[in-house]
Amino acid sequence: MGNGQPCRMSGAASKGGLLPAPAPLPLRMAREALALLRRLVDLVLLLLLAAMVLLVLAQVIFRYGFNHSIAGADEAATFAQIWMVLLGAGYAMRQRLHVSIELVIERLLERLARLLLVPVAGLCLWFLWVVLQGGLLLMQVGAWQTSPALQLPMNIPYAMLPVGAAYFALEAALAFGAAILGREKVATGGGVRVD
Repeated sequence: MGNGQPCRMSGAASKGGLLPAPAPLPLRMAREALALLRRLVDLVLLLLLAAMVLLVLAQVIFRYGFNHSIAGADEAATFAQIWMVLLGAGYAMRQRLHVSIELVIERLLERLARLLLVPVAGLCLWFLWVVLQGGLLLMQVGAWQTSPALQLPMNIPYAMLPVGAAYFALEAALAFGAAILGREKVATGGGVRVD
């Protein structure tokens, strides 16, 4: 204080100027891991979009400009699109861009609305669990098959089902959990709304 050292206070954040207590180490590590995962997903989505656009553009140029088709370009673009869509579903959940019908929830008391979100979240997560399990089974079948043009084992394209479902489930659990625990409004009003 008088020795030139900055004053460090601990305690809850308040309007009185106290600094918030630092988050526990496991929570900080989880937040950093989530931020890293989200940056990685963003980068992968950008790379998939760029690959898809470049592959289709090259195919069009070669097909109509040089009367020659690039073997595997259509297939690679299709795989990139599938991966982009399935991974992008989790990104859309993070940004609250999925269609939601909030007519009932907006008319309920806050507590009842939060209570109603519990079975909704449970059904969504159950569906994503079924997709993840089905994707794992499909990967087992795909290990015996190869794609026609690229000769890739089909478990590589099929891997996006469990990966996409797992990422979507993570983002859904975070979104629903925040609303159920009262950290976010129940009806966000974001994204596309139908009511």
